[in-house]
Amino acid sequence: MYAVIYIPDFFLHSVLRAEPALEKQPVVLIDEHEKKPIVLQLTVAARALGISEGMTSTQALARCPALAGQIKNRSASQEKAATEALLQCAYSFSPGIESTADGVCTLDLAGLGLNSGGASSIEPETSQCDELGNEMLQRLALLHLPAQVGIAENPWLALLAARAATPCRVVTNSTEFLHALPVESIGASFETLSILKKWGIHSLGQFVALGKEPLSTRLGPEALALHERATANSTRPLKLIRQPDSFHESIEFEHEIETIEPLLFVLRRFLEQLLVRLEMMYWVAQELRLQLRFESGEPYDKTFRIPAPTSNVETLFRMLYTHLETLRTEHPIVALGLSAKPGRAINHQFGLFESVLRDPNHFHETLARLTALVGSDRVGTPVLEESHRPDAFRMERVSLEELPEVQPENPPLPRGPALYRFRPPVAVTVTVADQRPTSLESSVFQGTIRQARGPWRSSGQWWDNERWNRDEWDVQASNGRLYRICHQTEGWFVEGVYD
Repeated sequence: MYAVIYIPDFFLHSVLRAEPALEKQPVVLIDEHEKKPIVLQLTVAARALGISEGMTSTQALARCPALAGQIKNRSASQEKAATEALLQCAYSFSPGIESTADGVCTLDLAGLGLNSGGASSIEPETSQCDELGNEMLQRLALLHLPAQVGIAENPWLALLAARAATPCRVVTNSTEFLHALPVESIGASFETLSILKKWGIHSLGQFVALGKEPLSTRLGPEALALHERATANSTRPLKLIRQPDSFHESIEFEHEIETIEPLLFVLRRFLEQLLVRLEMMYWVAQELRLQLRFESGEPYDKTFRIPAPTSNVETLFRMLYTHLETLRTEHPIVALGLSAKPGRAINHQFGLFESVLRDPNHFHETLARLTALVGSDRVGTPVLEESHRPDAFRMERVSLEELPEVQPENPPLPRGPALYRFRPPVAVTVTVADQRPTSLESSVFQGTIRQARGPWRSSGQWWDNERWNRDEWDVQASNGRLYRICHQTEGWFVEGVYD
């Protein structure tokens, strides 16, 4: 058994996937690279207004002035993305698929148990085939690809059934089905078709009734191939391909994009399409890649690594939105691309007393928002630097992949009183006698000093502009409190108070 997925007006629907609301409106497709662009494909609404293939865009506008702004151009990138989506959908039903033509995919259904009866029987179980065909149509509808499905005993018969389907056709009696088809369906040349029309031949049944030998005598070698197609008694091996491993959607805008709202609208639709395609292959998104092209021709490329691979559209969209709301460009956007790298959902096995972040993606989104607000140098994990300078640290990017194990101190080290630091340190006026501080005047304390211990001198980085030099004192004030004061190039400061 074979199935064929056929998408009528494939080039047009490849473009309309980004704007599915236009499918019921008058829209025509042209190729702007041609010297004289003509209508290649059109929607049902446009055909109802008297527009047909072969008209120029001017003639189409004369028939329907409302068509202005809805004349679309062919897009090779969108056709490629639609083809990949079609093949990925087909692969979710059968590993044996063939890319037969643009918008046509043939599936080998062997091994799906669709045949009933004895070993020599080829009559399908109609209810199972109908169910399979309808499921194909439903999945393709999620990808905004209106299709027709035909199921029959050989690829050619399945293709004819797909072209005649409304929207799913299962062929149980090949002879009866073929005889009812118009003679144009076998793809005869214009000259041969004209002769057959003059003979009064309008259906394949009438064509087959003429006989193979009389047809070859009067019409030549072409009639033999046409008779073979009309009877559809032979099969052919499929040119099998591997499933596409690319998950990419792109669009070239007809008008430049200068604000974030229309860009987010298209991005949301692209993201939904990519996640549907990933779900069909039982994948989730592990990485997103955003590509922009500006009017100046300059490209922009940004990769988003997803901490916890997911297929949640809201989580991924917030990630893109957080980045784009802080993006500033000098030129408008003329093209957009979005790719997804497939991966498996991560499942951790934890011990009874181990824990993990409830939502790693939400955590990293919060970090991205904080980074946009305060700068990348102020968000992260503080790490002590190899320096004797007090409070010397740097901010490192947060990573949850390898968390260091906290080893308990055994035995615990003796500890003195805790120092509560003032941030920033409080400026203070110090009276010095015999090279020792004797009194303080600051917003923290004003009065004499009973005892002073120090100075403890330290310095560092004398080899560059960041050199530092300081003297530290621990003093007991007249109120009984213990303070840490220091003297450095900028003056005297109270650094903290002891508990």
